[in-house]
Amino acid sequence: MSEEDKPAAAPRRPGRPAKALLTQADIARGALAIIDEKGWHNCTMKALAQSLGVRSPSLYHHIDGQGALVSLVRALIVTQIHDPTIVDLPWDEAIRRFAIAYYRVFSAHPNTIQVLSTTPVRDADTVGMYETFVRVFVGGGGEIGRALGALIELENLALGFAYAANAEEVLLDPSFVETFSAPLLAEATRSRTDQDGVSETSFLGLLNRYIDILRRDFEDAAVHAFPHHPMTSTDSEKGPHS
Repeated sequence: MSEEDKPAAAPRRPGRPAKALLTQADIARGALAIIDEKGWHNCTMKALAQSLGVRSPSLYHHIDGQGALVSLVRALIVTQIHDPTIVDLPWDEAIRRFAIAYYRVFSAHPNTIQVLSTTPVRDADTVGMYETFVRVFVGGGGEIGRALGALIELENLALGFAYAANAEEVLLDPSFVETFSAPLLAEATRSRTDQDGVSETSFLGLLNRYIDILRRDFEDAAVHAFPHHPMTSTDSEKGPHS
């Protein structure tokens, strides 16, 4: 058959490509799946590309390396935590919801804690979540200079308990403790053998105490801001006929 007799190639059909294009959201979800199952150290560009069914160079059209990957995974985690509508709640309920969501999401993804808690924030989603927290904090009566400290304290509280909740074994086994002649400690630990349950109960208890501390701080700040306001005056400041 001559070249002239060969059928012409069929024209490319318009519309979407046969294979869906890779997106940053796909990369983030693929990376988180590997991290959850195998740990962050196993989330190499090669492993990630294989899990997504692409070649490694394809990833670099979307991210420029591990730093960008960290930001994508962080943003994905944050979307599960951040609820901007909490600014409409009473400040104490808003902070409670924020902290509980933080704890539960990281409890579900403990292999992300070490990297995400020790690398700089470079994504808009996390900045937006932190801005929401500061708005709640200041709106409740907190001082702006205290807001970042409060945020870090809550993060550390949530992350510490989220990590502990995923311990492979109970940290204090009462039968083991008894062998060291520590009967009181054994008794204290005997009813607390559910590591996950113990962690969440302890976290919620400390969270409530922390919110009580913030409440006192906010009240003290109000007293110093308005020392002669009728609602903050002491009896000694009132006149003899009050």
